Amino acid sequence: MKRKFMLIVVLTCFILSGCTPIQDLSIDEIIKLGTERNLTVYNKYRKGYKYNVPKGIDVLDNTEYNEILMSKDYIYYLYVDAVSYYNKVIEQYDVNSVAYLSMPISHEDKYGYLEINKTDDNKYFIEIMYNYAKIEVIVNEKDIKETIANSLSVLASVSFNTNVLKTLLDEEVSQFRETEFNIFETNNKESQYLEVIESDVYEEETIHDGDLIN
Repeated sequence: MKRKFMLIVVLTCFILSGCTPIQDLSIDEIIKLGTERNLTVYNKYRKGYKYNVPKGIDVLDNTEYNEILMSKDYIYYLYVDAVSYYNKVIEQYDVNSVAYLSMPISHEDKYGYLEINKTDDNKYFIEIMYNYAKIEVIVNEKDIKETIANSLSVLASVSFNTNVLKTLLDEEVSQFRETEFNIFETNNKESQYLEVIESDVYEEETIHDGDLIN
């Protein structure tokens, strides 16, 4: 119990104040603590869902169920799969034996996976899916743990509004059926979304958040 309490204190310290003890935790400990946090405070409101962005992460842009976040000059691509949540889709993650790191994630009725692959330029492509939302980001090796903690903090906080989603899905079902991105599949080092995001973000002179209220 004492060990668990200390881990919670360390993770909270890291997320809220930007201190560095997160490096002393294992990735398993970071995931465990990140998925066990029960957050009821939100600061981003969208159509059919809301979530919380911790200190140190900025929302650069959002369109429908796609979000662009930034922390320490790293671009995080967030995709919220409202359709799979609404239909309660469940798929099993197959561990990738050749990945730098590959593991399933689960806590109570929420599940997902973490997969990290080394890129050709010696960086690390992180794909982390949890709670019907997914983040993709490329980082340096020294920032892997911090990025996982940041990502889980966002993903675990996602909260859906079923009534709003029902209305939206009834109106936009044709649009959702055309979506090619499968949240349950990994992209194996290559992500068309990260490529588009990185080019678009740096070409845009003005970047907005555009919060929407449910």
